[in-house]
Amino acid sequence: MYAECAIYIGVLSLMSIFLMLLGSESSGGFAGMGIGMAILANQMYYKKSKKTINKIMQYHSDPEVRRNLAIQKGGTSGWGIVYAIVIFIVSAAIEFIIEDALL
Repeated sequence: MYAECAIYIGVLSLMSIFLMLLGSESSGGFAGMGIGMAILANQMYYKKSKKTINKIMQYHSDPEVRRNLAIQKGGTSGWGIVYAIVIFIVSAAIEFIIEDALL
């Protein structure tokens, strides 16, 4: 879900920049939006997982094959973690540059 991760971090970064431009010191709206987006992200992941599992169940009848495919399709990706960290660092750097320019 690399694209979803990039969109999530991008939206949070844009919100942060928008709040900086408004001069808002309150982080309540930002925290609320973050929580709402986290709930949305969990729902998206659940739907994607359920769809993948349903496909495995539909096309494969052998329990061992189903188990192996579910293990192969699931789990975390080391590259996914690196990708998320890099996007976060780039977003933080952009926010820092914009904040520095505003001061």
